[in-house]
Amino acid sequence: MNELMLPYPISTNRYWRNFRGHTTVSAEAKAYKAAVWALARSQGVSDPTTGPVSIAITLHPMAPKDWHKRQLKDPFGDTVRSIDLDNSSKVIFDILQGIAYENDRQIRRISMERGVPMPGGGLWVAWDVL
Repeated sequence: MNELMLPYPISTNRYWRNFRGHTTVSAEAKAYKAAVWALARSQGVSDPTTGPVSIAITLHPMAPKDWHKRQLKDPFGDTVRSIDLDNSSKVIFDILQGIAYENDRQIRRISMERGVPMPGGGLWVAWDVL
């Protein structure tokens, strides 16, 4: 099993840009993908798998400054603003293409959850060949 701890992902609204009737990946998305590639290489991930994969994702929202007070009443972070899991999935799958797998069509099983808030937010991803 491979695992990565990554920065909090950008939203779908900031990932795609429309220009003269064409949809393209934004400069911000390209920068995020480059950062993820660098982190993956530094964490020992080398070549993407070619077979079917199972993927597990935990999205950790950014903890607000008053999180230490809030968590007493809201231990799961339900009042903390976060990207929706379903909206973040396409961005995450696109970002991991070429890192975890060659093409996101290889994904056969998905497990996603929203984790507890953490400073700066984060994205934990694990994948395994089926």
